[in-house]
Amino acid sequence: MTQPPGGWLRRSSRETDGAVWLALLAGLLLLLPNSPPRPLAVLYALLMTAVLALAIRWRVGLLAIAVLLVAGLSLRVVFFGAAFSDVLRVTIAAIDLVGRGGNPYGVGYEVTTPPGAPFAYGPLTLLWYLPFRGDPRVAEMIAAALILIALAVRGRPLGLALYALTPILITTAGDGSNDTSAGLLLLIALIVASRVPRAGAVLLALAVAFKPYAAAWVPGLWAWAGGGVLLAFLAGFALTWGPAIFIWGPGSILESYLLADRIHRTSYYSLGFLVEASLGRKLEPGLFGVLRLAVGGLLAIFTWRWVRSSGGMVVTGALIYVATLFTGYWSTHAYVAAIAPIICWHVDDWLGLGSQRVALPGDPLGKLQATIDRRWPAITRGSGGQERAVDGSVG
Repeated sequence: MTQPPGGWLRRSSRETDGAVWLALLAGLLLLLPNSPPRPLAVLYALLMTAVLALAIRWRVGLLAIAVLLVAGLSLRVVFFGAAFSDVLRVTIAAIDLVGRGGNPYGVGYEVTTPPGAPFAYGPLTLLWYLPFRGDPRVAEMIAAALILIALAVRGRPLGLALYALTPILITTAGDGSNDTSAGLLLLIALIVASRVPRAGAVLLALAVAFKPYAAAWVPGLWAWAGGGVLLAFLAGFALTWGPAIFIWGPGSILESYLLADRIHRTSYYSLGFLVEASLGRKLEPGLFGVLRLAVGGLLAIFTWRWVRSSGGMVVTGALIYVATLFTGYWSTHAYVAAIAPIICWHVDDWLGLGSQRVALPGDPLGKLQATIDRRWPAITRGSGGQERAVDGSVG
């Protein structure tokens, strides 16, 4: 049952708030370092230990949510710039090139490491970071903060703990990668798609116009909600990619993605890396490029008939995403930052902990959700023209 709204501490009942306990324990494990710790991490580990002690007698859901939220926000500030990615560096170079009347696609940029990496992202990326040209990492920090606040307000403590305190999610929020923003766009698209699939499909097209790997959720959304969402996605794709294709040409855009494949000649964080390490010799990168596309495509085909709910759509998309990005020759841990918000949004419900939602005083979120349920009810089952939304509308 939902934790009763009220003060920061409520006297415990026999019904243990397992979600809060599990979230605090998970947070403590994530904070345990394998190297000299940051003082702030030690502080939050001690605070969570104290909250766990209080949980023996009191219900501490609100206190736990507050500690996890503040920890996630402040640790991202402390670790800002602690790691490095040149993704946003090349993005700003591409924005500058467009500002001079040039074509951002089809060329290598000397500002990257190693030099010559292309701008291999969607046209929406250029607009997204335009207000943050001084330091585009600020946009990633804002995106991370919005995700953390949304998870906290939603009151699912385990998902919040995992997103707040997982080390690679902390560092990728300020290392110069763009996957935290991609994760925010994906999360919004899939939340909307669960209630209004066609609107969600348009938002998913926006996410694809930011980073094309968001297309991993298109097959599942199509299988679940029918052909109408494919038309909506294609309309969104035309609105976002169409001007870029018309102005800069499809050839230069394709060349950027081919350059991105060619520049990664050392395996990393992938199946190719694992196989090369096991065999002790270098392999042909192109073979893994074909393999990852084949695996992703086969997953899309074989999971088609399994997608009968919005949850199934989310899971199959996640499987295609992981298979396509990590069974190739080169990958990066930053890609986890895009899928993490989706997993953390759903993990409490997947584990049967959704009934232990921590409600804010007065439960404003519960009232808002009731209003949304009346206006845009969640769709119970998926496509094939069979089952529809709770209110009878077509999904």
